[in-house]
Amino acid sequence: MAFWRSTSLFSSSTPSTTTINDNTINQETIERLCDRLQLATRIEDRRDALRDLKGYSKKCKLEVGTKSMILLADILQGDRTDLDLIQLALETLSNIMTYEVDNNDEQPNLPQDITIQFTELFIKNKEHVHAALDLIEETDFNIRRTSIKFLTILLTNCTKTLQDIILESGPMGVSKLVDLLQDEREVIRNDALLLLQILTRSNANIQKIVAFENGFERLFEILISEGGSDGGVIVEDCLSVLLNLLKNNPSNQSYFRESSFIRRLVDCFALNSIGEKHWLKQKETNINLFLQVIRILVSPTNSNQNIVACQRSISQCGLLHRLCVMLTMTTIPPDVLAEAINTIGDIVRGNNENQQFLGAVMNNTGEIPQPVLLSLLYTMVAGEKQLFPLRISILYCFQCYLYKNDYGKSMIVQTLLPQTANVPNQYTLGHLLIIGYLSKDIIASWCSSIALAHLIMDNQQLKEAILKVVLSIDQSQSNAKTLMEISIDLLENSSSSFHTRISILIFLCTWLSNCTLAVQAFLSIPSSISYLISQICAQSVADDLEVLIQSLCSFAFGLCLLFNNNQISTCSTESLERIIKKRIGIDLFQEKLELLSKSDYYAKALYKPQLKLSKSNDMALDYEFARLYKILEGSITRLLTTRTNDEQPRSSDQSSTMLVQYTDLIQQQSQQINTYQQQEKQFFEERDFYQKKIAELEQSLQEIRDQYTSLKFSSEQKQNSDDGLRTICEQQQMELEYLRNMMV
Repeated sequence: MAFWRSTSLFSSSTPSTTTINDNTINQETIERLCDRLQLATRIEDRRDALRDLKGYSKKCKLEVGTKSMILLADILQGDRTDLDLIQLALETLSNIMTYEVDNNDEQPNLPQDITIQFTELFIKNKEHVHAALDLIEETDFNIRRTSIKFLTILLTNCTKTLQDIILESGPMGVSKLVDLLQDEREVIRNDALLLLQILTRSNANIQKIVAFENGFERLFEILISEGGSDGGVIVEDCLSVLLNLLKNNPSNQSYFRESSFIRRLVDCFALNSIGEKHWLKQKETNINLFLQVIRILVSPTNSNQNIVACQRSISQCGLLHRLCVMLTMTTIPPDVLAEAINTIGDIVRGNNENQQFLGAVMNNTGEIPQPVLLSLLYTMVAGEKQLFPLRISILYCFQCYLYKNDYGKSMIVQTLLPQTANVPNQYTLGHLLIIGYLSKDIIASWCSSIALAHLIMDNQQLKEAILKVVLSIDQSQSNAKTLMEISIDLLENSSSSFHTRISILIFLCTWLSNCTLAVQAFLSIPSSISYLISQICAQSVADDLEVLIQSLCSFAFGLCLLFNNNQISTCSTESLERIIKKRIGIDLFQEKLELLSKSDYYAKALYKPQLKLSKSNDMALDYEFARLYKILEGSITRLLTTRTNDEQPRSSDQSSTMLVQYTDLIQQQSQQINTYQQQEKQFFEERDFYQKKIAELEQSLQEIRDQYTSLKFSSEQKQNSDDGLRTICEQQQMELEYLRNMMV
């Protein structure tokens, strides 16, 4: 009847008037229900009132939330014996603090943050949160599940504040949430996983408590029971919690490794499972998450001690071998294969034993067995139809293989030198890099240039060795050119893309740094300096990649100043300085030099060593080159500044006097260096002593923690024992912090 009256042609009320009247009626109804909930003496009346309030909690969210919030919170605290009333209160609060966009029952035209405002109002009194936490301990299925969902809503809306409140309730607050993972009712356990995903996010203290409350063990029990990598979405939820516990948490990473959980990861990569022809989407997701767990343990941003220990454990338990087998399988989906390659890269990075292992892995799937690295590099160079992330992952893995691997680098360079370059029908890693370097495929040329830069990075002997590399474009020795000459030709070629020129300049700058013979060879090419000048003096543009090219040319020019042996008379240090002053201008030169450090590409590259590019347009700089630029850019600026301020002519007497002064200064500095070297040696000895002591104390502290954990739930008769262990633990902790401060 109400609907008929509001839409009748004979009704005098307009739609807006009707809406106002409806709102007024609803407000009055909600007020009466709140009064009834608060004042009624019969429990049935209170339940009915709350049930009706729940019915209004979506379509009149604002009114119900404003008028009943305190009443509902009081029920959680004061009506613990009436489980039906508590469940209704939790469900009503949940409706108030969530907003379903696609639900037509939701009240329209509300502020976007209304649910967060209500959440903040509720948690303003911490006792409200503690009451909700206490309800977790109720064994009743409906109460426990509803309270878990409600806490999840609170955490979603105000994560940081809720984490702090739960921490303030003591370790038992977190402990009871971890215990939910042992609930035999799968629905409860699964909801608890969703709660823990948010609870453990970016909070190291909570992460540690969860780990020491057997969180890792509980998660692995669920992973195994749900089928591991072949499991469903519950496996995904478990792995998400596991990632939260390990990410940026050295303590948990050490605990995970020392508790032999790395060894248990091997079973998650069973060959009969990963070798299946058809992968479900969920399986791809699960395997990717397992791989991310491994990458977190060996991430280059971790402490070196943790990285080395985890790399060793992964190799010793056979996990590295299992991942390398994946590289030889043709059934692995491309995105999973890319993540596996990235993971292997992190495992071998800077670890000579693991690098040698990877170099020895053979791919036997073809007619002729060949090294897996060769197969991967071929895909990077010639795989134009392959997905971009896969090719970039191969580049990153190859960078990791070369990192601090002088033996591996020298073996590749040897294949490029004249005495081995003409072996017929035999491709090597070096040959593939050159093929990619000369390729018209932008991705192949960029990746190969960056790989070549890593091949000679921080190794003067190899930089000098590749000066002998001679290439013949048309297989005619008369047209043979050195690799340096071909690099200049590629830069001057108008058809070369921005990405290609940037990567070639990165390779050349890496080559020129700290290598006087490379600078000499570069300066001996007639067009080399003129090309750099033309780019530096070019008009400033808005294109970010063009700006990078101009800045890289300034950097290359500066390196020729820094590492010039003055063997090319027309390009001596003084001659190059005159060019800067007369033809370029010092201010313009420095301006162009500094542009690279202001680039977003530079900031992203310097963020961390792991190579993360989503599309080909992102190809620009990489971490190692950004680090090189950061080290040497200041030296170039200081050199120019010093020489500019030191241009006044001096008489021969002044020169002699200065020579004596400089000689004395050098002797003093030499003495200081010797003193510093002795001090450094002493510091290293002390450091080794303290590191050994810290390791012993950490092991002792861990043993005490384990004892304390096993005893803290004991009867009151063991309280004195607990206090004693806690005191010892605190003393050990203080001594550990003291030693760490001593090392700093």
